[in-house]
Amino acid sequence: VDLTKCLNSQGPFDLIIHKLSDLLVEAGQDLTSHHLVQRLQVYLDTHPFTILLDPLPALHTLLDRFQSYHLLRSLESRSQEMDLKFHVYKLVVEIVSTCFFNDLKMTVVVFSHAVCKTRVAHGPRSHEMSLIFNEQGLKEVTPPCLLQSFINHSATLYKVFVVGSQHFVVKRPSIRDFPLGETDQKTIFFNSHDVSKAESCSHLSQAPLYPDLLPPSDEVVRQVVQGLQEALGMSLFGIDLIVDTQSGRCAVIDVNAFPGYEGVPEFFSALLSHVDKLLGSNQEQTSIMELPASVPQCEEHSTERRSLPEPCKRQLSSSSYFNMYTPPLSADC
Repeated sequence: VDLTKCLNSQGPFDLIIHKLSDLLVEAGQDLTSHHLVQRLQVYLDTHPFTILLDPLPALHTLLDRFQSYHLLRSLESRSQEMDLKFHVYKLVVEIVSTCFFNDLKMTVVVFSHAVCKTRVAHGPRSHEMSLIFNEQGLKEVTPPCLLQSFINHSATLYKVFVVGSQHFVVKRPSIRDFPLGETDQKTIFFNSHDVSKAESCSHLSQAPLYPDLLPPSDEVVRQVVQGLQEALGMSLFGIDLIVDTQSGRCAVIDVNAFPGYEGVPEFFSALLSHVDKLLGSNQEQTSIMELPASVPQCEEHSTERRSLPEPCKRQLSSSSYFNMYTPPLSADC
């Protein structure tokens, strides 16, 4: 699919699988990228039975760690009602500007150690993080960013890869445990890819794994996956889970749109099965619903909001990504 050209001349499309994270991030600042996102959105508005994996509004949520955190907090509240051993972060602070630093001086004492992440959850810089141990380390924080409490988890990360109704759990290395309490330890800067990839070999993760530490239970993983699917309306995403060394409780530390699926040999067959299911369901609905009498010659000439049938209906919002996050523009083919 070439977004620089009129999509009507390239289609029709039954289903589009995309990874437009870079483009969506750029669309907020770059007019050319903005027009490309608009072109795709208008095509979807005028072709209501074209399935998009995954919906753009949901992707926008996962690209902003502030929004992702608030979503996870709502899921945590629901899990507590169901008495599941699942939580998010013990403490999270959203740092918008340097004026927040004075208020953080007391906060850093509460969480002892903290991981600092960029607000934007995509792109090379999004993997650049730091582990802060004391008040002095706060001076090295670059806003906007997210400061979350660090939980000792015996250097073990559990990657949950979701493909439609199926999910797969893969164990990965992670950051080793650190003694609790404030210390004069200097801030540690690291790239998450260097620590938690399958082939990673970092001094930060070179520690013996605790053999008696139980992995997240199947019920907790299932509940987290189901909750995120219902909230986002997504089919292809990943969840990072850790298990607190002290309490044994499971914690969600990140959610990623369309991850790499490394270590999941069943991914391709699972994807084909999911696509086949979506197309079959969509075909049944299109056979009983009338299609529009006419379609504009070029999709940029219309911006009508569509009402999507299941399974491609946006569960997050009835508004399009374009209407929600970008000002109205016109673009010619």
